Amino acid sequence: VSRAAIPANNNQPPPTTRPTTTTARGYPPASLMSIASFFKRAESSGSKRPREEDDDAAPAAPKPHVRTLAAWNANSLIQRIQCNRPDLDRFLREHSPDVVFISEVRSPALGPAGCKKGDGQRRQQDKLSRASHSLASEADAIARFVRQHGYRAYWSLAEYKYAGTGLLVKAACEQPRELRHSLDPNAAAATHQTEGRVILASFERFDLLGTYTPNNGGSEDAHARRRRWDEACAALLQRRGGAAAARPLVWLGDLNVAAEWGDVGPDPGWFRDKNGQGAAHADDRGQPGFTPNEQARFRSLLAAGGLVDAYRTLHPVANWATDVTWRGCAGKDGPPAAGRYYAKGMRIDYVLVDRRLAGSVVRAEVLGGGAERRGFLGSDHCPLLVELAAAEEAKEGDGSRAAEAGHARAASATGSAPHDARPLADGVGLGAGARWPVGSSSS
Repeated sequence: VSRAAIPANNNQPPPTTRPTTTTARGYPPASLMSIASFFKRAESSGSKRPREEDDDAAPAAPKPHVRTLAAWNANSLIQRIQCNRPDLDRFLREHSPDVVFISEVRSPALGPAGCKKGDGQRRQQDKLSRASHSLASEADAIARFVRQHGYRAYWSLAEYKYAGTGLLVKAACEQPRELRHSLDPNAAAATHQTEGRVILASFERFDLLGTYTPNNGGSEDAHARRRRWDEACAALLQRRGGAAAARPLVWLGDLNVAAEWGDVGPDPGWFRDKNGQGAAHADDRGQPGFTPNEQARFRSLLAAGGLVDAYRTLHPVANWATDVTWRGCAGKDGPPAAGRYYAKGMRIDYVLVDRRLAGSVVRAEVLGGGAERRGFLGSDHCPLLVELAAAEEAKEGDGSRAAEAGHARAASATGSAPHDARPLADGVGLGAGARWPVGSSSS
């Protein structure tokens, strides 16, 4: 049975020129142990990566490995291109990340002409819709933008303008060797998460998981949905082998959780006690993304996957004013302060790296700030940029102690004890010392 192999370039040098057993850091290369190794092999759709103009070029030396990664929630990519193009151009020109993982693309997937939301017709979730003149025009505008900046795009989209993710990879860099779009290990290779929230790509040095995590919402059904999502993420990490996985993992995106007390501001107590108080279970109460249950599950995921928060490895002391990646908008009527979340923020976008890569983190930067949302590129989220050292330059040691110290300091920031000391709900064990708290409704 075939698997969905996706070559980086049809004219790469013959296999004999590539490592046969390990990469420079001693990890199995993508050619020998790839994403599909951790999933049940299922029937492939037979689809291949779309041909690019340079696929027929003469054979060249292997392309550089991915080292700089950006995570950004666009809050509609086409709107950002149409309304904030100079800001986007400046961001890509000045920082030039090898990979940009985009959450909330909000472009519909390709379907039959005239298709509509909920019509049951099959969509091609890896392609932008051209079902109407306006959608075709938007798809062309996005394609031009991607091409003009020297990237290739890989999409996972919903059937209408909702959610959706995109992975932009520099054409000059290595391309994904394999792609999957579901957290379900038993799903067929062509299966996408219904709302296009997952892109899992295999590169030479590591596997990359990009997710746009569902918001915890304000209803019991929404809480249960988020628990199921977190459980699916845990199952994927376990399937890979957890902290002992053969290949390192980098997980990035809008993960919709502020990990610790100091990751929101200016008043964490306001987020915890003045929002989302209608939940049946006490540990589901608080601002979505800042409830005790979400934070506990996130800590369990880090432990289960042997993952480290790349930003905290270099910024161990919490400072909400410079750390947050999401900020509330100004009031629409009256002064800016009329907005309920104006001048408030949450750190909910992440690049998480395998402990073995933590010593390679040489840069981690939140590229926006201020109540007026400077550097947010028109969105309510700003980009988070992380740079890894080249494999041969990476520091020895896993660097995890710095990240753990950073989490501890963030957790002990102003006033954390009265809230984080609450006992968690009974849950199911996940590895040594890890717990999965649950609310009153089952999932």
